[in-house]
Amino acid sequence: LAIKWSSEGAGFLFGVASRMVLGVLVCLVLVALLNRRMRWHRDAVLTYLAAGIGLWGAMTSVYWSAQFIPSGLISVVFGLSPVVTGVMAAFWLGERLVTPFRLAGLGLGLAGLSVVFAHGLAAGSGATLGIAGILLSVHIHAASAVWIKRIGAGVPALETTTGALLIAVPLFLLNW
Repeated sequence: LAIKWSSEGAGFLFGVASRMVLGVLVCLVLVALLNRRMRWHRDAVLTYLAAGIGLWGAMTSVYWSAQFIPSGLISVVFGLSPVVTGVMAAFWLGERLVTPFRLAGLGLGLAGLSVVFAHGLAAGSGATLGIAGILLSVHIHAASAVWIKRIGAGVPALETTTGALLIAVPLFLLNW
């Protein structure tokens, strides 16, 4: 819903850029207040890069897609994220993909999403574009998460988020 609201009037590129600028400012304040330190060794920088590029690509795609589909549908389609992440992790990290519980979960998830997709696709070409954009966002997000895990730097979440935003914010501002 925040995506929809922040894109009203000023356009989706301003919406995403302004939210990310606010986000990096909040993160920098939190890092300072909590007396945390940013790590700048090679793997930490690679982690920030992987997270930042993923954040930029995924959020730009989500904001663009929000022009065509309702926020509820965005949330539901993003339900594919664990499935896509699992498949990517199986290929890139050699993780075990198929277990009985995962297959059951995958089947139930895909059945539910197919109901939503059928309704969304019936809404017209705008919905089709929006769903395609969200699917792109899901794949970018999943690839970024797997890339971060592959790097394995062990950087804490606040520092990873701050580093990602330090990478992504200039890209968002250039887009805008």
